[in-house]
Amino acid sequence: MNIISKVVEIENCNKDLLIKAIYKPEFWLIVNPAKNMEAEFTAPNVLYTKITDEIINIKVEMEGDLVLQDKGEQDGGKGHLIEMNVRNNEDVRELEGRMRIKAISSNKSKIGVFIDHFALGSDFLNSIGKSVAELTLRTKVTDMLRNLERWLKTHSLDELK
Repeated sequence: MNIISKVVEIENCNKDLLIKAIYKPEFWLIVNPAKNMEAEFTAPNVLYTKITDEIINIKVEMEGDLVLQDKGEQDGGKGHLIEMNVRNNEDVRELEGRMRIKAISSNKSKIGVFIDHFALGSDFLNSIGKSVAELTLRTKVTDMLRNLERWLKTHSLDELK
């Protein structure tokens, strides 16, 4: 069962260019919904981030790795699958999910982000609560997709080469 399930169709978004862009730190800085973020790939599929944000007037600083596992095109027309999980993060003990990207046309893609499992470290969880944490994560995923859509109105994924 998905904790979060968000699917959008985005114009000016070629599926193949988007898949390549996901492996560029600039992509993550563009879609970033937090107040401040540093991002770099420490391996071809491992994104290290350091994030500063605020949740309900609580300053949050997190750092850790987002591991992306490219599973390629899926049978049944479901699109391109990238599995995601978090590691080396003191506050987020576990986050597992997947992203699906499906071409609707050469210049329009359907993007789905699905979070299956989300567990916070006890200190962080005690400070904000589980329901607030899940709502915040849902909002951040929505904001990331909106930021991408907004950016693509005046830019191209080609710029991220």
